[in-house]
Parts: sequence; C-alpha cells; structure tokens
Amino acid sequence: MNRSIQIYIEGQRIELFNDENISVTSSIQNVQDLSKTYTDFSQGFTVPASSHNNAIFEHWYQSDVNATTDPNLRKDGFIEIDLATFRKGKIQLDGAVITNGKPSAYKITFYGEGVTLKDLFGEDLLSDLDYTAYSHNFTSAEVKARIENSTNTYDVKYPLITSNRIWEYQSTPVNVPFPNWLVNVLTQNDIHVNSGAITKDELFPALRVTKILESIEAKYGITFNGTFLTDDRFTKLFLWFKGKETLVKTSYGYSLTSSSVVPTFTNYDLTSTYTSATNTIHVQEIAGVFLHNLKYNVTSASTSAQYYIDVYQNGNLFNTITGSGTGTYILDTIPQAIGLDVLYTIKIRTEGANTIASNLRYEVSYLNSTFTGVLIDYLTVTYSSLAMTLEIDLSANAPAMKVADFLKGIMLMFNMTIYSIKDGEYWLEPLDDWYSKGAVVDISQYTDVTSIEMERMPLYKKIQFKFQDSECFLNKNFSQTYNRNYGDTTYQYNYDGGEFTIEVPFENLLQTKYNGTQDLQLGYSLNGEFSPYVPKPVLLYQYDNQTTDIKFANDGGGHSTIIDYTPFGQDLSFNSSDITLNFAPETSTLLNTPVQNTQFSQYYFSYLYNLYNLKQRLVNVKTNLPTSLITNLQLNDRLIIRDKRYIINEMKSNLNTGDVDFQLIMDFRPIKNSTIPIPKIATAGGDVNYPVNLPNGAYQADLSCENSDVTFSVNPVESSQIIQIGIPAGTTGTVYTIRITYANTDGTSTDEFFNIFQ
Repeated sequence: MNRSIQIYIEGQRIELFNDENISVTSSIQNVQDLSKTYTDFSQGFTVPASSHNNAIFEHWYQSDVNATTDPNLRKDGFIEIDLATFRKGKIQLDGAVITNGKPSAYKITFYGEGVTLKDLFGEDLLSDLDYTAYSHNFTSAEVKARIENSTNTYDVKYPLITSNRIWEYQSTPVNVPFPNWLVNVLTQNDIHVNSGAITKDELFPALRVTKILESIEAKYGITFNGTFLTDDRFTKLFLWFKGKETLVKTSYGYSLTSSSVVPTFTNYDLTSTYTSATNTIHVQEIAGVFLHNLKYNVTSASTSAQYYIDVYQNGNLFNTITGSGTGTYILDTIPQAIGLDVLYTIKIRTEGANTIASNLRYEVSYLNSTFTGVLIDYLTVTYSSLAMTLEIDLSANAPAMKVADFLKGIMLMFNMTIYSIKDGEYWLEPLDDWYSKGAVVDISQYTDVTSIEMERMPLYKKIQFKFQDSECFLNKNFSQTYNRNYGDTTYQYNYDGGEFTIEVPFENLLQTKYNGTQDLQLGYSLNGEFSPYVPKPVLLYQYDNQTTDIKFANDGGGHSTIIDYTPFGQDLSFNSSDITLNFAPETSTLLNTPVQNTQFSQYYFSYLYNLYNLKQRLVNVKTNLPTSLITNLQLNDRLIIRDKRYIINEMKSNLNTGDVDFQLIMDFRPIKNSTIPIPKIATAGGDVNYPVNLPNGAYQADLSCENSDVTFSVNPVESSQIIQIGIPAGTTGTVYTIRITYANTDGTSTDEFFNIFQ
C-alpha cells in the first residue's frame, strides 16, 4: 500500500502525479570518497502543471510573465510521509515540459540542507566577513599584550612568526644551511638585544577559528552547534591572517552616519533612494533617466595620512579608492538598464589617526523636454564627522580563501560531518562523535533476509593525508632531509585498490626552537631565498605560555622586554596530554618529543580501522520500513539485523512504498567511541574537560563515580555540552571510573563508562 506523500515549498503544498515515485538517497560519509560529506538529495521528479502548481511556480514556462520571486533560487521546502515530516531542505525548479503547446509538468529537485549551505556561501571570501568586533588599536603596547597574555581571553593574538628578516636568538642563527653572503648580516637580527628588537610591524595577527565561524553565522543568518565547537581542541585553534606580503596597517571600515539628506531636483526626488539605517543608496531603473552617478566628497584633517574608500554592491566589495587630503571621487557611473536594481554602501578606512568629513552625491541625468540638453537631479547625503584611530583591519589581511573552502578545510582537518536538524541550524561534529550519538535500532523484522548481498570492501592500497606544499625554508630543509613534507603521513596496505589522498587547504608552517634555558619557538614566513612570501592559509594551536627573554620595540623609541609569550604552532596541551595538528607523529619543535595524538589518530584512525578489519564486508539489504521508522531513522543510527550490527553507508528510500535499500558497513567499534584522548590529571588534582553528547532518543545523562570526592560541573546533563569533572589530589596510578547513565524517551536506559588516570 502506497503512503501519502506531501511536498511543500515556501509553506505551499505542491500537487503531485498519482503515479510519481519519489526516491531520496541519503549518505553522510561514503567509503568511496572519504574526503567528502554528503546530505539528502532526491532524484529529479516531475509534478503536474495544474492551475495550483502554475500559481506556485508563477507560470515559469511563460517567459513574458513577470515573477515576484527569483525562480533561479532554491526555496525552503520539506517532505512529509503520512503527515509525518521526513526531511527539510530546499526545492529547486529545474524546468517545465510543454506538450502540444500546453504546459504539462514541472521538473523539480529536493536538496538537503547540507547541499544548500555551499550555495549560501557562493564565491564569498574570508575577507568579505565582518571582523569589526575584533579590531584593536595597533600600538606596540597592545601588540605586546597580545603576545604575552597567558589567559584565553584575547580572540586576536600575535604569533612570533617573522615575515621580513631572519630572527636569531643570543647570536644563534636558525639551524639551516645559509649562503655565505647572508651569514654576515644575521647578527643584526638578534632579538635578544635592543638593536634586533621585534617591531609590531613585523607581526601578523591570528584570529580564533570559533570567531570566524561566528562571523559566518552573522553574515548568512545561520547557526553552528556541536559540543566539539566548545572543546579546547577547537577553541584554541587560530587562523593566521597573513594574506599579504607586508602587513596592511589600516583601520577597519568605518560606517557612515548621515546628518542631513537634501534633494535638489526638477523632476526626480531621490530622497527615498537613501536608507539611513543601513547607509545605502538604492539605484534602480527610472523611466526617462539615462545615467546614474555616485560621487563622494572628502575633507581630511590630515594631508599625509591615506584613506581608503570601500564601495560595496549588494553587500559585496566592488571597488576600493585610495586618497589623501581633500578630494572628490567617482564611486561608480551606471548607465540606465532594464531591471537595474543595485544597493550601494560605502565605508572608509585610514592609515593613521584622522578626522574626516564627507558627503555623498547621487545624481541622475536625463534630457530636457526638447531633447536639446541634459538635466541633472541629485541627492546630497552629508555625513557626521568621523574621528578615526589606527586599528588593524583583519579583512584587509585575511588569507585569500573562499568561505566554503575554509569550512570544508576545517571539516577535513577534524574529519567532521555537518548536518541540519532545523532551518538555518547546522551541527558540526567529528565523525566518531556523531556516530556515538546514534541509537541502536533492530530492523530484522523489516529486512528481506532472502536477498542479502555481500561485497568485498573497496579498499585503497595507499591513503595519504597532506597539507599544502610550503615555501618556508624550514619546511624545504625538512623535505630535502627526510624526503617527505612535514606533518604529512601515508598509510600503505597490501591491497590491489587505488590511491586516495585527503589534502587539506592549509599550509603546515614548520617552526624552530632555540636551545638554552628559554622555551622560545619562532616561525619564519620566508622562502628558500629567505625572502618574504604569502603562505597558504595557516592553522595554529595556542600552547600554554612559556618563559623567554626577547626585546620588543616601543612606539616613539626605546625597548621593552618580553619575559613570557604564547607559543603558536602545531601543539596543544589538553587534559594533561599533548596533541598536534600534524597528521604524522612528528617530533614537536616546542616540546622536543614526538606527539602521538595526531589528527589522524584522533579523528581518522577509528573509522579506517573499522573499514580495514579483515571481517569487514559491504552489505546490501532490502527492507520495507514503517512510516514511524523511516521518518525517525538517523544516518548515525546503528542497525541490528539478526545478530550483527552495522553502520549506514547509504540508504535509498522510496517514499511511496516504504522500500529502503541499505548499503551497510559492518560495525566492529564500541558504541561510544570518543575522539578525546584518554583523560589524565596530575597528582595535585584538577579539572578534566569531557564532552557529554546525548544520543538519539536520550533526554538526560546522569554522571556518577564511586569516589565521592569527584565532582561534576553539571549533573544531570540535559543537553549535549562540555562538562568539567573535578578530580581530587591523589597518588600516581589512581584510576577514576566515571559512569554516564542515559535516560531514553522510550523508558529504557543505557550506561557508558570511561576512566581518568592520575
């Protein structure tokens, strides 16, 4: 018996053909391509060109009909089975079918939320995001504070990575071969003495990755969730903002506030084209006008300090004009065109302290009634005077990287999946954490056991994990010495499969540590010719503060001493363990010891170990699921068929019949398989941060320990979050077993155990 299928677009129900089959293919991570994450999508299907559907699609088949909405944009939609919601996502109109001169059908496709996220970002760059909240005065005192600060309070800090000279410490140069002509000048760069002091202009800022995600949320009106996003392994991750060879020292773009709006006109009153709340000029097609013009007049208190006028079209940076002193600038000249509809916004930046007065003039040109002369009507927007200070503009120094590529790169670094539960809300989680939240569902009674097919798992003979190639002379020296790139790793298997490479879009900048009593780690954004270069985007972990003794140049002359600093590199101290951004267990340049908790071991090993298990099979089964199960089953649920447990590689659902074809992977891993390294604590006691993720179908978690001195920051836990577990002082070798009891909505409960070692 067929189920009742309803499809809605923008809240309106679409009429369907009675015999139209609707199939949806669902997958999150497929063994055929480990570098990609997927979401629900449907095969194309058709709906009738009924009068009801014609109204919804605004007679799209008729090109001379003026639509009220853009038919090229995907619209919000959802699918119901027997009035129960199956999936939410977007619906795209693909085309129409004309039969005997009349419309007979529309072709549409349903996409899950994950697919549409990339469409939302489009070609936008990281530099298009608003970083105003993280701007700060660019003074030596401010920069020095952001080098030394030992707390986790600053979202923008300054890593000790040079971009214009070869730092050395106590007359000890970096340990690489130098050409003879360069050796003699190195002593000028000793940062241990005043003559070689570091200046603020040498350093580029780094911004916390969580704050980049917040900027993405603000720009696109979405929300990212997930306990991992509040984990120290993520909150102490920074992106180095070195998108230029030399630091761009300008303020952020100041928004302008109008003090008066005055129209001057004969025929066209342009007052309504200006919106003061957003400081936008709306340039539209106006009957009788043949030209639109935008002029910006600036009066600068400083005749020497340059300023930059940023012109935005529909929110995207269109042009930047450089000026100084007093001047008039043409922002844009726009010929009249059918359908012209553009919003213009301007902001202004400065290279130094300045006071700027300005006004914007929007002109429209048209012919007089005799067509013998040109007339101009205009609107003058006068802005309040701006008192500007020198603040670093992060967007001007951002790496040249698309927003979509940045998010994909982060997901590859941590083997994360992304999925949406409701409109505009996206969950980001490492794959193991996501699988650990899945319920265990027995579908034996719905499975056709007479047609189960088993296939050999299509395994790769070689899997590589790679960073972008680096031009840094330290990285080049490492590659020449060890015949491989720093941080990369390769796993080879004795199979006849192909090769597979997971390549992240980030450069892995090798640094160096200077011997002696100081734990001083320095980085060099200098190429093989020891010249500055612009690296690929660089991710950096913030390690615990270390002591040092280096000189820093003060504004206006003189020097100060930095006695402790925040190292930035591959290493992070987490729950008394060291972890690394490297895929390989390299010897840490800061810690002088190999770090085994790599990106591979934490986020990829478990999944690949399960795939390469000698008992592994790829299993294809046919099922017919009741509506209650097909609408509630999640892709991370573990499936039980008879006496074996599986994870879902792919499921193809016929929504009309309830037939679901599964491609399954046998599951040999623990139900709870956290990416967190084994928690350790010093004998003095302290806090351990641990993620508690409520599984599908659970509404509460209760924590307990036989040692009554163990405390929990939250108990019971009613939403997935990071909790602090307080461990008392004790002796080496003490083991604290923590029990988590999950209460499920069906009245059952399940237990999970983990240990903390002292």
